[in-house]
Amino acid sequence: MIASLLALAWVAADQPGLPGHFANDEGTIISVNRGTFTEADSSFQLIAAVYRWMGLAELPTLAALVGVASYLLVLTVAISRTRTTTAEWVDWAIIISCVALAAVYHGAYTKDLLTVGAVLALIAHRGRGLSAELVPVAAMLLYAQGFRTYWFLVAGLYLALRLALRARRGWTATLAVILTLYAGLSVVFPLIVGVDLDHYRLTVNEHRSAESVNTLIVQFFPGAGPVSGFVNSALTFASFIIPIPLMLRGGAIYLVVALVLLAIWGSLIAAIRSARIRAPRGSSVLTAFQNRLFAAILAFLIVQSIFEPDYGSFLRHLTPMLIVAVCLLLSLRPGATGAPARWGPPSAASRRGQRPVDTTDAAATRTSAATRAQENGPAAASTPAAESAW
Repeated sequence: MIASLLALAWVAADQPGLPGHFANDEGTIISVNRGTFTEADSSFQLIAAVYRWMGLAELPTLAALVGVASYLLVLTVAISRTRTTTAEWVDWAIIISCVALAAVYHGAYTKDLLTVGAVLALIAHRGRGLSAELVPVAAMLLYAQGFRTYWFLVAGLYLALRLALRARRGWTATLAVILTLYAGLSVVFPLIVGVDLDHYRLTVNEHRSAESVNTLIVQFFPGAGPVSGFVNSALTFASFIIPIPLMLRGGAIYLVVALVLLAIWGSLIAAIRSARIRAPRGSSVLTAFQNRLFAAILAFLIVQSIFEPDYGSFLRHLTPMLIVAVCLLLSLRPGATGAPARWGPPSAASRRGQRPVDTTDAAATRTSAATRAQENGPAAASTPAAESAW
């Protein structure tokens, strides 16, 4: 709450100290609204129309506050969906970092204003069922139709990952799935779209230089063709997870953000590993809800590795999706609603005619039963099986 109030106050004061290049999108949207930039692409035209419809076209400060407040609202929903009291200090540091990023990237006119709507659709439904599966896809397709067409690809990859990762899989298998998707895309793009996988990034960066954009994403191995597109896109994905290029070229602000990203991805990997250790042999590691969040994050990162021209743009577009990462991280903490139940040998309390000797195990059993009842109905409380991947 304190961080949110400070962020809103900083935005209301017109973001003092923020470098001017962070406001490039804002300048374009203002120009479109004033009719001085009629050649802007359809996404800028549409978001400018949204601001006009909201009556915020000539109220930049109020528009900035609305942008940050909407982000904070969805972030609060994400936190409340887990209802955990076991969040660690690193979790709160990540949450506060998300608030700071929202103040930077949403504290102005922005095309990402409505991205939080797709994020809300992802985190709103914790259970299973057809609506829980279809609503996020519908939100992605709607956003793609109106604002960013590459979200069609996000939706497609999300469905593919949702199917591929529904079973219990280790990190090797998950990495194999990701590389298989890259291999497929590197073949599909030249055949259907007529360009290499990293063509669009190269086209945008053709007339840009590292001096004008210090976070430019360049080819790791110069070349053309399916193999080059596969290798460079996969390595760009890796640089999103371990942002060494951002640390070396981005300056002080991006260095801090790179460390935040390392903390987020590292915490997620550790939390999933811990969930895998706690899960019973042969059962799914993640619940259906957690699988949806994980698939959405991976799908988004894969698409960004194909299209993003620089790490600054990547961070801008990633900021709303960090809410999904926070929700997944908190849900994986032991004791959180939706975390896989901890299994072990029967406690002494379960043996007929003996008094309880381990109240902690008994309390954990009651909590797990209550959690299953809340997610899957009263009948599930008496079922000792963990929630399936679906």
